Formats: sequence, structure tokens, C-alpha cells
Amino acid sequence: MVLMNLSYRTNYLHTYFKTTVVIPDTGKTNYTAVWLLHGYTGDDSAWIRHVNIENLARKNDWAIIMPEARNSFYSDSAFIPYYSYFIDEFIPKMQSLLPISTDRDKNYIVGSSMGGYGALKIAFLNDDKFSKVAALSPITDIEHFRDNPKGPMAKETFDAIFDSPEKVAKNQLINIFNNRQPKLQILTLCGNNDFMHEDNVMFKNFLSIHAKDHYTWMPVEGDHSWNTWTANIDKVFSWLA
Repeated sequence: MVLMNLSYRTNYLHTYFKTTVVIPDTGKTNYTAVWLLHGYTGDDSAWIRHVNIENLARKNDWAIIMPEARNSFYSDSAFIPYYSYFIDEFIPKMQSLLPISTDRDKNYIVGSSMGGYGALKIAFLNDDKFSKVAALSPITDIEHFRDNPKGPMAKETFDAIFDSPEKVAKNQLINIFNNRQPKLQILTLCGNNDFMHEDNVMFKNFLSIHAKDHYTWMPVEGDHSWNTWTANIDKVFSWLA
């Protein structure tokens, strides 16, 4: 098993961004790639700090790529055009450096919380690149998240990313889904004590109607924390498999 800590200067962001990669050392040249996204305040080490990522990679014989996103919401803003960087620079860079497949059927994207929102958004907009997406406790309604008193992000930070009502509307997951009608396998889960559980149930109801043939809802116990995500990540990877 190989653990790599990568850092390179991105032309999109004009600074150095980090990525942590776990990949089996079996000499293959087209590993299935799981793009695993962290949540708010996390970085490329977040998942590996809490979950035995090496074991997941070994058990499934997959490469797991964990990019740093800072608090970008996986979206383009005046400060960090992160979404464009991820699609136009980061994915091609990793595919050129790593022995991973470019086939959509062998590319999955997964995330928790803010990373769950990012995984769903990226997958909905790019179902030509990904065949499966799984989101653990995702932010499913960014406007409700902004106004939720239990949310961890300051409104000023949110407004710096989504700086107009039009931009909020454009980046709402339901609107993205309706506009793009993506065709890929979708899974969401949320703990019954999560402060965004109601939003997740509403999103589940929407997808159950509009993506019923390719949507899975996984109700679980727990709150909005690593305790919930570590308890269920094996189930998510089993679903991916």
C-alpha cells in the first residue's frame, strides 16, 4: 500500500494545494478512483485521521484521492475558483500522475458535510466523469445551511462564496439536478440526530421521485460528526462496490 502526500502549484488558484493519495501497490495501471472530499474546516488529511483509508483501499483494490479544498464549498468564488480548478486542472493532473482509470464507470466521488455537497454538485454537473456519488450528511440546501443557527460557517464567509441570490439559486442541488438531469447512481445518508436531518429528508423525498431508478437512501443513527461517518463509511464503500 502506498501513501502519497502531494503538493503542487495550481495555475487556477495561484498557490500550492495539497492532496493525499492511498493506492494499492500491485502494479496495475487503471485503478478505480474514489475522490473523497472533506468537510468544512477540514483538509486532505481529514479522512485519514478518522478512518482506516488504507484498509478500504486494500479491500477494494481502489485508489483513494483526498484533495484539499479549504473552506471553498467546492464552488467558484472571486477568491477561490475551486470548482473550475477541480474539474479543469485537478482531475487531469491526478490522472496524468497516478495509475488510475479515466473511464467514468471506474470513477466515484464521495464526501461528508460540505464535502457531501461538493460530491453531489460535482457529480450532478459531470455525470460524464463519474458513475456513482455518495454523500454522508451532506449540506443539501445551502440557503437553509446559511441561516441555520447550528451551522458552523459564519454568514460573512458564506456570503463571500455565494455573493448574490442568483448565485445561491444556481448552486442549489435541486436546481442543478433539474437543469442537468444527471444519470448516475446516487446514495445519501444522514444521522437521525443531525442538525440538517430535515433538509436531508426533503432532499431524499425529491430524489426518490426524480431519480428513483438510481437513488439509494441510507437512514442511520447519529449526529453530524465523525462518529456517524466512521460508523457508516464501510457501508458506503460496499454500496460503491
